[in-house]
Amino acid sequence: MKKLKLKVNGIHCNGCANKIKNSIGSLNIEHQTDVNVDSGEVNIAFDQNKASINDIKSKIQDVGFQIESVEIE
Repeated sequence: MKKLKLKVNGIHCNGCANKIKNSIGSLNIEHQTDVNVDSGEVNIAFDQNKASINDIKSKIQDVGFQIESVEIE
């Protein structure tokens, strides 16, 4: 599993967090997603053989959020 830590602008509430989780879930890949509303951090562990970092970034951007930074662990 590859791990990403993203700083995402525009996360204001649990509804925003759920929107992000659902967007990643639509990729139909095995993943674990944690969204911290207070810090705007999104931590994702996913199977890199099933989706790319760009796939995940695109899903988050498609639902209206801007990605400020990406760390790969």
